Amino acid sequence: MSGKSPLELLNIVPMLPEHREELAADTLDLLRRGCINRTAFILTLVPEGNPPADKAKVLGERFEQFRAALGKTDMPVGILIQATIGHGWVPNTPSEFQRIVLPDGERPYMFCPLDEAFRACIGDAVRRLAALRPDFLMVDDDFRLLTGRDGCFCPLHLARFNREQGTAYDRETLAAALGKDAALAAKYDALLKQSLIELAGVIRRAVDETDPEMPCSFCACSRDMRHAPEIARILAAPGEPLTIRINNARYLNESLRTVPEWLMFTARQIAACPPGSRLLAEPDTFPHNRYSTSAAMMHLQLTCSILEGCRGGKFWLSRSGCWEPESGRLYRDTLARNVRFYQALAELPVEWTGAATVLPETPPLNFPLASRSDSNRTWSTQVLGKMGIPFHFTTSPGGIVTLAGSDCDALSDAQLNELFSRHNCLLDGPAAVAACERGFGPAIGVAAEAWNGKPVTFELTRDGNRIPAAATNDREARFAKLTPLPGTEELSKFYHISSGVSPEKEYMMPGATFRRIPGGGRIAVIASPVTQYGFAAFSMLNQSRKAQLLEIFERFGGLPWHFPGDDEILLKTGKAEGYEIALLIDLSLDDVPEVRLAGPAEKAASVETLLPDGKWEPAQFVRDGGELRISRALRPLRPLVLRIKLNQ
Repeated sequence: MSGKSPLELLNIVPMLPEHREELAADTLDLLRRGCINRTAFILTLVPEGNPPADKAKVLGERFEQFRAALGKTDMPVGILIQATIGHGWVPNTPSEFQRIVLPDGERPYMFCPLDEAFRACIGDAVRRLAALRPDFLMVDDDFRLLTGRDGCFCPLHLARFNREQGTAYDRETLAAALGKDAALAAKYDALLKQSLIELAGVIRRAVDETDPEMPCSFCACSRDMRHAPEIARILAAPGEPLTIRINNARYLNESLRTVPEWLMFTARQIAACPPGSRLLAEPDTFPHNRYSTSAAMMHLQLTCSILEGCRGGKFWLSRSGCWEPESGRLYRDTLARNVRFYQALAELPVEWTGAATVLPETPPLNFPLASRSDSNRTWSTQVLGKMGIPFHFTTSPGGIVTLAGSDCDALSDAQLNELFSRHNCLLDGPAAVAACERGFGPAIGVAAEAWNGKPVTFELTRDGNRIPAAATNDREARFAKLTPLPGTEELSKFYHISSGVSPEKEYMMPGATFRRIPGGGRIAVIASPVTQYGFAAFSMLNQSRKAQLLEIFERFGGLPWHFPGDDEILLKTGKAEGYEIALLIDLSLDDVPEVRLAGPAEKAASVETLLPDGKWEPAQFVRDGGELRISRALRPLRPLVLRIKLNQ
């Protein structure tokens, strides 16, 4: 998803009448400094009052005043329709349209898209705003029925569903049935999506009365991504590429250790969008000051989002409810300093290498939300992404593939058969159990079942390293009992001891196995679970396990590079334009004085660092055995991008 087109850097601006001139001057300064190349003013259309207040008139006049304050500019100036259905806050004077009804009967201040009177209200407001001829429109992410809502069970939805399906459900009986019947859930999910599509059609037709070619983009929410492409297609003008802002803000989460999971969260949403979509990241610093989000985290968020496939971002550089210009000064300085860095990343056609986590080609049904959790318990997010072992996310795996926990659940039998017959695959215990339950035991070389016997005390690898057992009460993260099939090799052993001072150890079963597949691939199974919970995680997060994993990957044909030692490093590697590319992020609170990369160091001809100005600067390096030692320090939260030229 790389290209030479400029990044879309969209800033969202509040319309505070008493600070119109200051906000206009700030917007023009952001444009001058290259921080942004388009702006949108916030217009909140969710109805208030009974009868509803004429918000389109008041906000439309305010928009014209703010646009005039900007003067003549080539920068596109648009409108963010910041609320239609509603984000949930209750106004002083509520309107009386049909509200969404949640499965438990709660009625938040959000309106049902099937209410004809509500549709007419929104359509009229959009019609009047489109007549002001903004350069573009964007519909905000309250336009949804799943994330944080779990559907609408109002009388309108129930009546339409019962009429179309020939049923007689009420809210309680339907909510109960949906969790037990996936086919019924799919039908109700289709109605939820259709009701949003119909409201999107009302909005688009209102825009078309003024200008059928006026662009209109869409902000999606993470668990509604299955609905987003069709909604975005309805909102877009003919011939306009789908522009979707994905929902990957960090929202008050400054923890470095969650970055690998957040990357997968981002990749899942990108995979849900059709090829050719123009995707915007969400570097939203809500509530828009550095008590909530550091400028360093905003920089990391945008850097990683672009490398995953986004082509810009939707920023909130000003407080939305008050004028506090100092709150966003470092955000502005960071963008101005790095905007050419972001553009260079967007123009870098990286093909990622390393171990792959497989994403489903289409998002699985996740309604009702209470019945499904999209697990981030993967090798990439919990282990490799912290150990400096390269990983990536893909719908088209090749080379090395990892499966953990519930990963198999999202893949068809045909996909698993393809993986196990041709690729190099690493499975954890729960993934091996899931594979065997579906008949793939012979393919992975073991019979695997959840272990419910006496406790495993430790694992002993072939080189004598002792790894503590991952004691866990999590039913989905138990050890697997591995029974090797003929031709399968044992890589480590599980032992039990009767007490902490017992001199005797009792062999129980394999801790890890390895098998060569006749078709050319290789399968390794580690019986321990990949788990993110408590002390159990440290059965995976240790140097003995890292050594075992590196041995397995070497048997798989080797990794392009890895970061040796015990530094907590996120490493992504790839190829672009004849170079090896490496993204490194220090996830610890410790500075790393130099970059070390183990791999084909003897072939390294040059190493360069991407600078904030978008240029590549040569870096000093030495070859130390099989390592490159590069004179660049890593600091927490500061991503480093390297370009390495190898001699052929």
